[in-house]
Amino acid sequence: MKDSQEFKPYKILPIKTVEQLVASYHVAEIIKEIRDEILKEEEEVISFEIPKLEAEAKISQRAIDLYEKAFNIMKFKPSYVFIAKLGIEDIYNFDFKNDPSVTTSGSADTAHLQKMFSTRFTDLSKIDLETHTLNVFEEALNQAEKSGRASSMSIAILGALFHDFGKSTKIRSTVMGSGMQRGVKAHAEVSSLYLQDLLLPKVYNVIDDSYNLTESTDRLVYIVKNHHPASAKVKEDLEVDFVVKADHNARKNEMTEIRGVNKKWN
Repeated sequence: MKDSQEFKPYKILPIKTVEQLVASYHVAEIIKEIRDEILKEEEEVISFEIPKLEAEAKISQRAIDLYEKAFNIMKFKPSYVFIAKLGIEDIYNFDFKNDPSVTTSGSADTAHLQKMFSTRFTDLSKIDLETHTLNVFEEALNQAEKSGRASSMSIAILGALFHDFGKSTKIRSTVMGSGMQRGVKAHAEVSSLYLQDLLLPKVYNVIDDSYNLTESTDRLVYIVKNHHPASAKVKEDLEVDFVVKADHNARKNEMTEIRGVNKKWN
């Protein structure tokens, strides 16, 4: 051994440290297994193909395009895609094209429009319900993409899609019954009843609750029912506010289109 070198014996690791290393190795193996399982599940979801839209009436190309855009956002949540599918099909099954997008079933139906446009709000009756529904749906999709957290806004996007379904004459008749046995209700409440009575039973007939979907669908019903918030607490709800903004932006664009005026509404 050279004089310039010092003998350095191997350091003996304490028993506790060895045990920790072994434990760390096992933890790493478990983490790897979990990661591989997650990747496998993600691959299965990614391979999930977009369900084809079907309806009694021909579905517009615009609706098909928006559905595909929604699918790209929600593809990691197939149950949400299925809900969107049923909703878009019902726009055509219930003939939204033949209903105006402005109704007066209750004061809550037009108060927000009067606040935005004063007496001019009646011009919006020229926009049919199909067009307005797709306008708001598109605004919601664009809004979610700009936020950079589109997937996390999936329930709010669905809320934007379903918010005005209660304005449909055929849906209102189906949900409320002939002679309005359930009384006169604002469209937001009828929209929520549509979800509860007509759409969600179809969903749960196909998807069992092992997906823990009930909490999400309850949330969806709440958002739709409260998209014209009557209290400060509801107005502070981020997902309700998301739908309100999508609806307002769509209405501003519709009014500009109707009046042919390039004007920004405050």
